Amino acid sequence: MRIHRRASVLATALALAACDLPTGEQHVTAPLFNQGAGQEHAVTGSGHVPSGDGLREFTFHAVRNVDGAARGSYKIEFTATGLFVLVDVTCLSVVGNTGWVGGRIVDSNIPVVRIGTVSYFYAIDNGEGAGAAPDRVSVARLNDVDGEDIRFCTDRPLLLPAFDVQSGNAQVR
Repeated sequence: MRIHRRASVLATALALAACDLPTGEQHVTAPLFNQGAGQEHAVTGSGHVPSGDGLREFTFHAVRNVDGAARGSYKIEFTATGLFVLVDVTCLSVVGNTGWVGGRIVDSNIPVVRIGTVSYFYAIDNGEGAGAAPDRVSVARLNDVDGEDIRFCTDRPLLLPAFDVQSGNAQVR
């Protein structure tokens, strides 16, 4: 299993041309994501972030209903190559201005990406206007095993590298 995860991390790094994972791990302390039932949350956005020698374009729309069920999708496309990944949302967690989104990969034209595996990322909404810091979006983990999406939304780690959003916006509410 450990080898499978290492291979998944390597495939993700190759597919996304992302930075190495940091050695430390940060967590946000808050209740479990499904304990927020009764309140609807949404994480939406689109834009570009740096990826290798080009840009990674993203769009996402994830909503957690008042009953705790999540729905939506996100797409990541590498503008220089036309390679993409499409994910159906399975979980969403929001604490303050940060949203964690996970789901199942449903389509991709990247050979190392496996349909049916798990993916996840987080987004940070730093507000609007000229005085606001840029919003940030992490790289998306790809090809993870069943249940890791739920764990990601429950534990809310900030260990995936995040980048400033260019020509776009992330909204967390």
